[in-house]
Amino acid sequence: MPPRTDDSPDMTAVRLLKGAALVFATLGAGMAAWGLDKWIRYPEARASQFGVEAPLWPAFTLFIVLAATVGVRLLWIAAGRAEDGEDLFARRHRRRRSDPPPPLESE
Repeated sequence: MPPRTDDSPDMTAVRLLKGAALVFATLGAGMAAWGLDKWIRYPEARASQFGVEAPLWPAFTLFIVLAATVGVRLLWIAAGRAEDGEDLFARRHRRRRSDPPPPLESE
């Protein structure tokens, strides 16, 4: 395999994926900090669903932290796979929108 340069399409994809992961982490951290601030300021806020009440802000903050972690992890794994030379779109059903769908298998 030829050595990669920083201008190769693979490295561009890696930079974009890692940049997206960092943006996602920044947004998640900002939302979590906002939720933590609201949790401190308004601890009496409650959420109710199906007749069950629970504190609103701890659940909100935990959800944001978990969702951001999953999103960052997914993007970082994809960047690592692209950095290793894997074509992330190699197993797509249709490569382009104009490609005809594959023929149906008859039984």
